[in-house]
Amino acid sequence: MIATGTPAFRIAMAVLVFLALLAIFLLIFSPMFGMVERRRRMAQVELFASAVRADRSPAPKPASPFARVAVSAAERVVRTRGWEERLGRQLDRAGLKLRPSEWLLVRAGVALGFAVVVTLLIGPLGFPLGAFLGVLATALFHRRLATRREDRFAAGLPDAVQMVIGSLRSGFSLQQALDAMVRESVDPLSGEFSRALAEVRLGMEIEEALDRVAARMRNKDLAWTVMAIRVQREVGGNLAEVLGNTITTIRERELLRGHVRALSAEGRLSAWVLLALPIVLGAFMFLTRRAYVAPLFTDPRGVLLLSGGVLLVVVGGFWLTRVVRVEV
Repeated sequence: MIATGTPAFRIAMAVLVFLALLAIFLLIFSPMFGMVERRRRMAQVELFASAVRADRSPAPKPASPFARVAVSAAERVVRTRGWEERLGRQLDRAGLKLRPSEWLLVRAGVALGFAVVVTLLIGPLGFPLGAFLGVLATALFHRRLATRREDRFAAGLPDAVQMVIGSLRSGFSLQQALDAMVRESVDPLSGEFSRALAEVRLGMEIEEALDRVAARMRNKDLAWTVMAIRVQREVGGNLAEVLGNTITTIRERELLRGHVRALSAEGRLSAWVLLALPIVLGAFMFLTRRAYVAPLFTDPRGVLLLSGGVLLVVVGGFWLTRVVRVEV
């Protein structure tokens, strides 16, 4: 039996409260995630449609009354603040089939859960800290998804362009070659290039549509490929040969990028260790010697020191990430 008021009791209560909040969140908003899956399936079906609609169909309303009220409030906040376009671009980059209002709700729910748990652990001062940690966790989660998707796109781009070159040599036009490549590729290449082809069918220039893909995926190799296509359109020549030279350059850059990443691995590992050390040590002291670190949360001077320490860790982390980053 755990005694009331002990650190173990507080931790157990925090875990139970977190699990209860997670269960309530999933119970209320599970219909919303079902709609996300439905939209994903409809998007897959639309890849094979001959005509593409210019406007999006309105989102089906959630079944839960509370979820409907929450989604409506989030939509009003997104429209009032002007966040819809920016959040939409971020969700597209990460491959999340959520609307901006739904993503805002998810972030708010996670921030509230973290705030409640940290408040139970360290007291009232933990509410803003927990909310900040919740927002930070969702931001890191989104950034991780976006980075992985961009890396998969960059890794598959040379083979995709090689398929386009083969189709061009067989007599296909560029649009037909891209369409054939989309049918043979997997996500994110198939999704991004099929979106570009849909924009071309709506009247956009194919170079502009591909430029939008390069900007959305933050891929300089594709941007240079589009530049090569533009130059070939202006001066003439064999497009397959031009793309062949471009793909050779892309693969050489990829080899150089891998070599630089291997050489900088030690520095990146050192950065992670230096960033994790104060966090892990602080958590260990909080769990084992709570009375020793209690002045950091109860005394105003301790709170000031703790805030300064967190600020220095953030600044140091930003500096370390810039030191170990090598642009190729």
